[in-house]
Amino acid sequence: MSSAPRVLGIIAAAAVTGALAACGATGQSVQPAAVRSPSAAAVQVRVQPDVTGWSGMVQRPDVIYVGMGGAPVARRLAWRHWGSRSAWASGKLDIYWPQPGPISGWHPATYPVTVRLQDIQTHNGQRYYRKMAYIYVNRQGIATSLQFRFSVQPGGSAPSWNPTRPGTAGGRSGPSMAAGPDPATQELNI
Repeated sequence: MSSAPRVLGIIAAAAVTGALAACGATGQSVQPAAVRSPSAAAVQVRVQPDVTGWSGMVQRPDVIYVGMGGAPVARRLAWRHWGSRSAWASGKLDIYWPQPGPISGWHPATYPVTVRLQDIQTHNGQRYYRKMAYIYVNRQGIATSLQFRFSVQPGGSAPSWNPTRPGTAGGRSGPSMAAGPDPATQELNI
């Protein structure tokens, strides 16, 4: 009996071991992705960061546009609790207050902002946040909330961020917001 099959077995075992080492696999528990336990990072909740309807939904956007040509813009967003019932971000809010001349020459007033997303819904199997609020302190020192709903307007065919009180950009201000948002208890009044 020849030792060739035994030598070939040792060479094959060495080749498999070398291939696994090159791929970074170790002798520790290696499981296919489908078997691994889900983590909070795996939650696939998305939001629309601009005005493109159902396409282009993303997770943790850096910027959220709610319209075009002078609409408020939240930017430099740092997210917390993404995928939970309410996601929060801090960042900057650019508001283009009416000014003389063409809109292309307007300069925004910039405020620190807290953005809150909530009300997870599903569309064609994709989970998304439907309600949003920009919470900031205005020039008069009053905490203000601009509130929006991702929805299709009557006569429309694609959803976008719409103010919950048309004509006021969803604005609401007053002493009840003066202390700032409490992520644990505050609900949007939509």
